[in-house]
Amino acid sequence: MRLYSVSLLMLSLFALPSRGADEAKKYPFVFVDAGEEAGLFPALEAIKGHGAAWGDIDGDGWLDLYVATFAAEGSKLNMLMRSNKGKFTLDDQKALNIATRGTGVVFADLDNDGDLDLYIGSMPKAPGKDGITSRGCSMFRNDGGGKFTDISQDNGACPAAFGGRSVALFDFDGDGLLDLLVGEEPIVKYNGSTTKSSRIFRNKGNLQFEDVSRAVGLPENIPWLGVSAADVNNDGWPDFFLCAPGANRLFLNDRKGKFVEAEGSAAIFDWKGLGAAGGDNMVCGVCFADVNRDGLLDVVLGQHFSRPWNEPVANRLYLNRGIKNGVPTFEDVTTKVGLSPLYMKAPHVEIQDFDNDGWPDISASLVKFHEGKPYPVIFRHQGIKDGLPQFRDDAWGVNDFPNAEDKAIKSTGTFFDTMIKSKKVIYSAPGPVGDYNNDGKLDIFMANWWMESRSLLLKNTTPGGNWLKVQVEGAKDVNRMGVGSRVKIYTAGKIGDPAGLIGCRDIAVGFGYASGQSAVTHFGLGKEETVDVEVILPHGKGTIAKKGVKANEALTIKQ
Repeated sequence: MRLYSVSLLMLSLFALPSRGADEAKKYPFVFVDAGEEAGLFPALEAIKGHGAAWGDIDGDGWLDLYVATFAAEGSKLNMLMRSNKGKFTLDDQKALNIATRGTGVVFADLDNDGDLDLYIGSMPKAPGKDGITSRGCSMFRNDGGGKFTDISQDNGACPAAFGGRSVALFDFDGDGLLDLLVGEEPIVKYNGSTTKSSRIFRNKGNLQFEDVSRAVGLPENIPWLGVSAADVNNDGWPDFFLCAPGANRLFLNDRKGKFVEAEGSAAIFDWKGLGAAGGDNMVCGVCFADVNRDGLLDVVLGQHFSRPWNEPVANRLYLNRGIKNGVPTFEDVTTKVGLSPLYMKAPHVEIQDFDNDGWPDISASLVKFHEGKPYPVIFRHQGIKDGLPQFRDDAWGVNDFPNAEDKAIKSTGTFFDTMIKSKKVIYSAPGPVGDYNNDGKLDIFMANWWMESRSLLLKNTTPGGNWLKVQVEGAKDVNRMGVGSRVKIYTAGKIGDPAGLIGCRDIAVGFGYASGQSAVTHFGLGKEETVDVEVILPHGKGTIAKKGVKANEALTIKQ
């Protein structure tokens, strides 16, 4: 009788779902690992992926993908994956199949001719035991139809000895040409340079640039890993944020072609432990967007700390609390809004609406797995409570990482070996978001650093609300991509009314970490079927309004 009872007990235990299964059911998003079906493999197997960018290089309406690697220890070289209606094939252009230590990658119309050129931020390196010479920063001209020519030599934006990291686009001086904001790796010599001074390359036209960093107010010896440009004080001019091991800093545009560090920014964005662990405690990612519908851009930062599986670290959210005398005030609300500490590095961050409910979520380049299925770590927006946005992550509970054995590992190398073998969690440097299959849902690409583990193309199949994509086509005195334009979405009939604001963000390319996005703003609309759209062109060049815009379409607004 006793054995019979024990047997029944054992059977009942086996019949119970695991805690991970219960948590997986709570996860509000649905993502599918679509790399194989989309054609990314075998091309993207066995790479040390460290940079990635989306962009429509041939104007066919579908996003293509460029992946940058660290060309060493057997990794493949950089690759362009061209899309044919959401199915990718490897483009064999030799000009683009280069060896780099690439981080920043952006597709950008740098000559305003209507097609996307390519810029890569990279750290040069002389040949090692493997005989591979890694190039530094590179630029490629799009000659039409996605055919590229290497124009890196003597163009002014690709110094021979410069350890390029992340890249952002902005037109800082309002001349209608896109300039380049490029971070430099902080460790001298490792970065292939004798300096650690980040740069602003001013576009002079005809794909020629000049280094104006010191002349416009960017001090010497300020390295950074992550960069982002946006108008944080609502004056119509792009400001920029720098993430580095030493300090995070915000610089404001004086509307006269120069920048001034925002008063107290280093203290406001200070981070305990930053720069410790031999410099491995870093903040890498930065992204701007309005998370609480007040028309002010907030900022989220992504951590890359040394051993978060022992001492978890949260990605941080700072709310823009208003502007006084042209200077924004930010408040760290990380704990108050529910951004819980993470037990893994999470360097790339984006603020995007992944379920199209009308509220932007916060993603990190971090994925957990349950029964082989991916659960990207996304803090879902829960709405506003007591004046604060609220967020919740349901991915972390889908498995038991980190368990006691994980936390007991002392060696970082041993830890990552265990991580790859256990297949419970993975993170990546880049994680650019884009709608690669044009279904109105935002997907994620994560280029994997570990050659024995595949990169992830996470196709979003989450049931959700309506949506709208908006891009701006500039002319004359506004850059062709519309970068720097402020896009606001209102409920129909309430354009200009703060109470009717659904979404607000700048058109931006190059934010988060090691990632390039397309110059398209995506808004979830929830149940709204018709909305009003307001575009504020940069540098005071005017406002464009579109009323009664129907949901679930891609809208191009021409200047």
